[in-house]
Amino acid sequence: MTKNVLFSLLLLWGLAGWSQNDTTSYEQFPATQLQQDLDSIYLQLQENHPSLFAHRKKGEAEADFQQLRQKINRPMDRLEFTRLLSPFVARFRDGHTSVDLALESDEMERYVSGGGRFFPLRVLILKGKLYAGEAALTGTNIRKGDQILSLNGQSAATLIDQMKQMWSADGEPNAIATLQRLFSYSLWATYQWGSRITIDYLQDGVAKKEMLEGLPKEAFLQLTFNSGAAVRQLHLYPENSLAVVEINSYGNVEKTNLFIDSCFRVIKGQGIRHVALDLRKNGGGNSYIGDYFIAHLQKKPYSTVRSKTWHFSPMVRQLSEEHWLKRAIANSRKTYTQQGAFLVSPQFTPQQGATLKDSSLFVNANFYLFTGPRTYSSAHMTALAVKCGRLGIIIGQPTGERLNLTGEILTYAAPNSGIKIVLPVATYTTACGDGNQVGVQPDHLVETTIDDIRA
Repeated sequence: MTKNVLFSLLLLWGLAGWSQNDTTSYEQFPATQLQQDLDSIYLQLQENHPSLFAHRKKGEAEADFQQLRQKINRPMDRLEFTRLLSPFVARFRDGHTSVDLALESDEMERYVSGGGRFFPLRVLILKGKLYAGEAALTGTNIRKGDQILSLNGQSAATLIDQMKQMWSADGEPNAIATLQRLFSYSLWATYQWGSRITIDYLQDGVAKKEMLEGLPKEAFLQLTFNSGAAVRQLHLYPENSLAVVEINSYGNVEKTNLFIDSCFRVIKGQGIRHVALDLRKNGGGNSYIGDYFIAHLQKKPYSTVRSKTWHFSPMVRQLSEEHWLKRAIANSRKTYTQQGAFLVSPQFTPQQGATLKDSSLFVNANFYLFTGPRTYSSAHMTALAVKCGRLGIIIGQPTGERLNLTGEILTYAAPNSGIKIVLPVATYTTACGDGNQVGVQPDHLVETTIDDIRA
């Protein structure tokens, strides 16, 4: 790859007043019931997670658990209980082990029906500082890239520090990426803020203050999840003979693979010599999609993981025989070895991950992969494939997951409050690198700058 093309690729990388707080009242649960829920959640984690204490000493977790239990000494609503529970779960440092996001909860609906609204700005967090992103309202003087100093008199640094603890992640960059994306939700869930918020910010070196009116739920969901935006896009840069295929989710395998084929018809038809797969906003799904994309550019065999281990745990045993996970484990028994409650695979050998539906769509082109801290789960596995198989050049920032990763998640609902946690029942051993390292490291690191925010 010439210096000119690399430079072009790098350029593509972009990236105390009065306030009204929520006074909505929510269903209260007795302390004894919430203690029972905490006990049951911790028990389920210990009995079903395949490696719960891999990155947190059991003694420390036990001490944290006892302290948490003592704090549950009065009736609480689900939101308050979640604010105590989420940091405890997050400290296991596994992004697949978390308290479930409850966007359709009774608390959310009661808040909305009472006229409650949500913070109207996207945000970006850069080196511990908070910056304004796009605004979903008119009439504000705040511009993209303005530094947010405080909200409702609370410093941005304090807000970031408190709210990032709510989000499970293998490492802090992924927790920060989640907080950025779910900032409006986090403000509501943590502080009950949203309807009106006083914001102090810095614009062109001048300190300013403004009152922001919140968004209704529909607009909040649009702002947060970019509803209606294309999940898959093809960007062409003919002056550099470059195609960038952006895939923000590995969902809907059939539809996504048809899209990939359509991209390569264009790529082949135009004789494009450089192809990039952009997974910076991809949090996972089905890893076969990544393998199918790679099959258009590489024919050599590769490995993503060296081995896989299933935990045949109590939750797994209770599943219906028709459940997809139970069927997958039954199929694994043909070649895996039983070791107590675990099924351990033989060592995987390198192989081509997928077969093209139309072999004429194979292209001889240079392959690049764009990654960031939101590149997670199955998208992270694509990065592992590229790194371990030396299939292309990775550009951007480290992915958000540990090289030795967990997966195949199940959900458990606490008996009284109904709060749900998700937890994995499988582990994977990476085919290359240090398994304890968080993030597939890029070949060319590109840090986000304030200019990227303002672009």
